[in-house]
Amino acid sequence: MGMNIAVIAGGTSTERDVSLSSGKLICASLRRNGHNANMIDVFLGSDKYDNVQDFFNDKNDLEELASELGKMSPKIKEIETERKEKSEGFFGPMVLDVCKAADIVYIGLHGSNGEDGKIQAAFDLFGIKYTGTDYLSSAISMDKHLTKKMLATEGVPVPKGITLKKGHKLEYVPFPCVVKPCCGGSSIGVTIVRDAAEFKAALDDAFKWENE
Repeated sequence: MGMNIAVIAGGTSTERDVSLSSGKLICASLRRNGHNANMIDVFLGSDKYDNVQDFFNDKNDLEELASELGKMSPKIKEIETERKEKSEGFFGPMVLDVCKAADIVYIGLHGSNGEDGKIQAAFDLFGIKYTGTDYLSSAISMDKHLTKKMLATEGVPVPKGITLKKGHKLEYVPFPCVVKPCCGGSSIGVTIVRDAAEFKAALDDAFKWENE
C-alpha cells in the first residue's frame, strides 16, 4: 500500500524555479512507485482542495502545475513584502495541514529556508516527518565558511579560503580563485577570478545575493 507523500517545492529563494523542476520530477517518480504523492508550493500553498485527502488523491498534471507556479515567480518578492507588512507567516494556505497529514514530507526545496534548517526546525516542532538531514546539520552545511572550519578541524582536506563581509577590504588575494556567496545554493553568484578587475566584479555580483 502506497504512502501519502507531500512534496514541497517552490519557496522564495533564488533557486525557486529549480526547486519546482525538482519537485515535479520527484513527485512523478513517487507516483510511479505506487504512492499517493502531490506537490505543493511551500510559500504559495493551495486553495484547490476541500480536504487533505483530496490533495493526496489528486493525479493532476505535474508539468502544468510546475508551469503555473513558475509563472508566479516574478511576483514572489512582492507577496513576501505584503506578508511581512501583515505579520503573516512563511507557509502558504493548506501547506501545514497537508504536511501534518502526510506519512512523510519530501523536501524538494533549494536554497534559503529549504536547505538552511529553518523548515526542518519548524517541522520538528510540529512533529512532521521529512526527508533529509535535521535542522542543525542543514544549517551548518548551508554556511560554507562554518562547514569548512568544522571539516578542517576534523582533518578533512578543504581548499584554502577567505571569508569576506560586505564593505570590508582585502590587502592580498591569490589568483586564480573562486568567489561564491557564503550561504547561497547551487552555482548562483559563483565566479572564477583571474585578476583584480575580475575579483572586484565578482564581489559586486556575489554581494547582490548576500552580505558574506
